[in-house]
Amino acid sequence: MECTICGMEIDDIEESIEQGWTPYFYEGELEHGPVCPGCSGILLNKAEDGEMELKQEYLGKILYLEGYLEEPSEDEILISIAIENTMQSILN
Repeated sequence: MECTICGMEIDDIEESIEQGWTPYFYEGELEHGPVCPGCSGILLNKAEDGEMELKQEYLGKILYLEGYLEEPSEDEILISIAIENTMQSILN
């Protein structure tokens, strides 16, 4: 899994959960992700609806590393699901 902002990589699901990776966030209506804890701590905040979003001052200013022509790997999908489920368990 690679941070869509800085390119930092992590391969282990458990480690990504422990380190606080964010599986996705919104910039307006567009969904991006995943994001490492360093980038999320600086660039993201929690919206009123509970979803993570890009801070207002960074809207339209971030160049993402996402490969729109590439489908996510099975491992990336599983890591994102595991992180999302863990975050939901924590919030509930």
